Formats: sequence, C-alpha cells, structure tokens
Amino acid sequence: MNRLLKLVGFLLINSFLFGCEDVIDIDVESGSPILAVDAWLTNQSENQTIKLRYSTPYFDSSKAPVGTGASVTVSDENGKVYNFVDPDQDGDYIWESNGTDSIGILDMEYTLNVIFDGEAYQAKSVVKRVPPIDSIFVEYREEDFGFPEGYYAQVFAKDPEGNGDAYWIRTYKNGAFLNKPNEINLSYDGGFSAGSNIDGITFITPIREAINPFDEDESEDGGFLSPYVLGDNIKVEVLSITDDAFDYMNEVKIQIDRPGGIGELFASPIFNVTSNIENVSGNPEDKPLGFFAVSNISVAETTVVE
Repeated sequence: MNRLLKLVGFLLINSFLFGCEDVIDIDVESGSPILAVDAWLTNQSENQTIKLRYSTPYFDSSKAPVGTGASVTVSDENGKVYNFVDPDQDGDYIWESNGTDSIGILDMEYTLNVIFDGEAYQAKSVVKRVPPIDSIFVEYREEDFGFPEGYYAQVFAKDPEGNGDAYWIRTYKNGAFLNKPNEINLSYDGGFSAGSNIDGITFITPIREAINPFDEDESEDGGFLSPYVLGDNIKVEVLSITDDAFDYMNEVKIQIDRPGGIGELFASPIFNVTSNIENVSGNPEDKPLGFFAVSNISVAETTVVE
C-alpha cells in the first residue's frame, strides 16, 4: 500500500511540474561588454600568451569579441620587462621565448600592465614552488561499483614540507586538454583545501585519480567509457598557484558546474568570479574579469601499454 501511495504521489508531482507546456520568452537586458583577461603564464622556455576578450550576454553562444590594439607588458621586481604583442590582431598577445629565457623565477613577484581603450589595468603574481612529478601509474581494472573495466591512471607527486602550497593539476588525453567542470583538479598541501592539517604528503588518492576522464557512452547501452585505452597518451602538468589563484579556480568550478543546473530550485546563484586584475585609472565601474598568474610547472607523460 505504501508503495502504491508513493507511486501515485510521484505521478501527481510530475504531472504538476511538467503538465504546463507554455513557452516563456525571457527578455534579459544585456549589460555593457566587460574586458576579460586570460593571463596564465608558466616558467617553461616557450612562447607565452595573454588573451584579451570581451564578455558576452549569458545566453549568447557566439564567439567572444577580441580586444585588439592594447599595450601588454609583464615586468619583474628587477625591472626586466617582457613585451607581449598581437601580430595577428586576434586578441592573443604573445611573448616570444628565445628557447632559454623564461618568465617564472621562484619567489619573484611579477606585474601585469595592460593599457586598453583608454583604461589602465594591473595585477601582480608571486611564483611559488612546485614538486616534481614522480610518475604516472596506469593499471587495468575490472568493472567495479559502476565504473567500467579499462585502463585507469594515477599521478604521483609529493607536496614539499611547509604549509601553504597550492596546485592546479592539468591533464591532456592524446593532446586534448581535459577541461570539463569535474576535471578541474586542485590541491592544497596534497589534500583538498587549506586548514586540513596535512602537509608534506603524496597527493591523496582522489587527487591522484582525478586525471581520469569519464566520458559517457552515447550508444544505446549508455554508461561510462573506459578512461583510457591502449595507445592513449597521457600528459599531466602540476602548476604552482597562489592562494588567490586557488580561490579563483574554485569559484570558476562552481560557476560552470552549479549544483542543480540552470533553473533548478537549489541551483547556486550566478556571480562574476573574483579577479585579481584592477583598474588603476581611477574608474571604479570598469572592473575587468579574468586572472593573472605566473606558475612554476612540472610535466610528465606516458603511453598506455599492456
């Protein structure tokens, strides 16, 4: 009898929620475009890129307009200046490395300066330490707890002693960056967050295993696909980040993977992610989006074999 009552209640609720099929067009007023700065640099001896874009309305899926004609520089504490130029006029400002020089001396503070459309913007970032990647371990596993059989990987790295080390672990599968919300892999002192009273440990298991993608099978069978198959290339990067960058990336993750989804009752509200880039022209209403960071980086890769 209880099961019958539950079934009737479920059907009534569903008919109430989905019985109305009227389409409601919402006229959302579009605000002025906001400058967005993507300036995440590493100490690798290779070309570095800073991207200038404009924000677009929330429901606009078109390509973001680019910001051209800007002056973009990065300088260190010693006064050395790195000039970023936009040769293709596509909003991608590039500093060309000579193959030996790099941006990202440990403990050095770097300053980003952008002059664009009559406004001046500035941000600062300190380069923090990063541990080497010990190894990428790959093993074959049988189907278990809903996870399919297949090849699974773990990345092993050990947080150095001393509290306050934050990391962004980025993974590439066959050259493609894994950038879904659940693939944003962050660590603080080898764990999940500050204040966890751990330090100087090998990254905990959930972080080691977060380099595995879980794509859904689009066939009739459904379910998840094996993270990796024989012959796949796995590349992992561990980037050192500041506390501000750690908080920024967590906010990004919340905004693109909001609980409940758009329009759900308990969905998180949408808000602009906190930026460390300031308008230094004295215009408080002109606040850019984006983030400036300079990271030390460790890189390792492997190929899946039997």
